[in-house]
Amino acid sequence: FVFLLKGLGSTTSITVDFGDGTAISYVNISSIDDGVKHIYSKVGIYQVSATATNMLGFDRVILYLHVSCRLEHIQLLAPAVVVKNKEVNLTAVLHPSNVGTVTYYWWFDNKTEPVVTLDGTMSFTLSKEGSHTVTVQASVGNTVLQDQMTVAVYEYFQSHVLAFSSNLDELNPGVSEWREDIGRVVKSSVVQVTGISEDQLLVTVLPGLPTTAEIFIVPEKRSRRGGMDEKWAHLDQLSQVLLSALNQDLIQFTLKPGVQVNVYATRLSPAPLMDSSDSSLSGTAVIMLVSVILMGLAIFVIYKFKRYSMPDLLYEVCNVRKCEPGIIANTHSKISPQQNSLSAAFT
Repeated sequence: FVFLLKGLGSTTSITVDFGDGTAISYVNISSIDDGVKHIYSKVGIYQVSATATNMLGFDRVILYLHVSCRLEHIQLLAPAVVVKNKEVNLTAVLHPSNVGTVTYYWWFDNKTEPVVTLDGTMSFTLSKEGSHTVTVQASVGNTVLQDQMTVAVYEYFQSHVLAFSSNLDELNPGVSEWREDIGRVVKSSVVQVTGISEDQLLVTVLPGLPTTAEIFIVPEKRSRRGGMDEKWAHLDQLSQVLLSALNQDLIQFTLKPGVQVNVYATRLSPAPLMDSSDSSLSGTAVIMLVSVILMGLAIFVIYKFKRYSMPDLLYEVCNVRKCEPGIIANTHSKISPQQNSLSAAFT
């Protein structure tokens, strides 16, 4: 509210500056008997001023307004499946996003001490296979909200990005419970069509539009016999079976009576992932082997070149071409002293 303590209101104009780049002027104070209303789009501390002006001069008053916003929802974003010993990026998304200074508390499994940050993103490395629980808490003033999700860790896995027919977007409410239900339905359809074990499939429907999902093919719970190459080949075989079914439009489900949804494989499917500690060693060995071969070839070439002086090389050329002896003699005699010294240096 703006009150005029002295002066005639009908002849005094009022200008209110809200401190966010917006200002409003009133011809007389009687037009703002109900108060001045303004909506701030961002939280912060604003300098608000009111200036009264008439024919005798002006007066100005200032106040500082602290604008805050109540945190309503927090969502934790993280990959559903990650490779062991690989860095994982975690993100906490706030709704609304502009709520002022936020303190984040990150909890991993049953650890008693959280990781505290002032940023809604962080990285973490999981070194043990299995399921791990990640919890994030956001604290703003007297409000504390949290979200939690489970991250599966494997030594290797295959994954593909899935797309859906457009009619699914029209029925997407944008809530996590709906995404979880769609993930279960897609997984059930894949198991039924491909015969892949349910324990080896994980499906995560991603937030946002258009509706997309990611399907993961993970190793069996019981370790297969054989080396890593054989296990990886088995996983790759299952991946090809899945892609074949997707490309033939065999993966589909009924969302409700009269609404049939098809599932497709996009061209943006990520590359197969695995723990690269072993592969890096084999790559180093290959580089060393190639280096040894190149060094051997270089030594062989130098050795062959040093066996012959320049006259000997010319003699060999003439011998191959069956030159006359006189030509050979003339060739020897025409070699300059510089060429002789060069020949001596190589012999």
